[in-house]
Amino acid sequence: MKKYILDEKAFRLKVSQYLREFHNYSGRSLRNIEVFLDNKQIRTTTKLPKIGTLMVKEKEKGTDLLPIKMNLDIVYEDDDLLIVNKEPYLLTHPTLKKVDKTLANGIVYYFKEKYDKNIVPRFISRLDMNTSGLIMIAKNSFAQSFIQSGKSNVTKKYIALIEGIFKHDDITVEARIYKDGDELSRIVDDRGQDAKTKFKLINVYKHLDVSLVECELFTGRTHQIRVHLKHLGYPIIGDSLYNPNSIYHKIAKRQMLHAYKLSFIHPSTNKRVDIEIPMYHDMSEIIENK
Repeated sequence: MKKYILDEKAFRLKVSQYLREFHNYSGRSLRNIEVFLDNKQIRTTTKLPKIGTLMVKEKEKGTDLLPIKMNLDIVYEDDDLLIVNKEPYLLTHPTLKKVDKTLANGIVYYFKEKYDKNIVPRFISRLDMNTSGLIMIAKNSFAQSFIQSGKSNVTKKYIALIEGIFKHDDITVEARIYKDGDELSRIVDDRGQDAKTKFKLINVYKHLDVSLVECELFTGRTHQIRVHLKHLGYPIIGDSLYNPNSIYHKIAKRQMLHAYKLSFIHPSTNKRVDIEIPMYHDMSEIIENK
């Protein structure tokens, strides 16, 4: 339930106008709410007074996902958003082949324990099963609509351990990504969808013939970072799909890719939120040559 104290800027505005202009509501999120003026339910077409308290309640929408208890690494939470550091080897959400023991099941359990409600986990971002790091989940349609509209100006950055000494301080790759047939893998091909990734060198480890790069996504194609790095000639360590002959497969059990930075405009405060987490431990172990 959101609470807004009315003042003269709200006077004679329809509820829908007021919520759109001053509190980031979209047409989609307005369809999913009930509104109360001084504890009396009103329509979104009602014109507002100069003084009063407006309460906005989102209509409940449940989920059929099975709640499963998990040890979630929560790095940020408020009334609108939950941000989790996903461990590797964990699917984000159920698939046809795997319907439980995913991050989504764990979040449903967490919401049920905390709020005693069956809340839908609205994933704003997703990660491949063996990619670790930050995932954002909206708790309501208001936050989901605001962020997905682009108004939140979300910036996502990853770090990757790659084979070879990266020969660029930074480089932006704009190369279309295409899924050819039924294969899981993607390729760079003019028949594909637009894809843009920026890579920035962080460090090199010459004794290992390994580099650490930052990857910034401007589009969200499947396997985008992995495909673009292979295209450049620097496949990710441990990536069995795009780097199957890696000499590091004995010690790297998954692709060494980690979503470590997330920046966005918050839907309720309009303030920028910046979140950064450390490198996942299995990546640092390779660098430290353990």
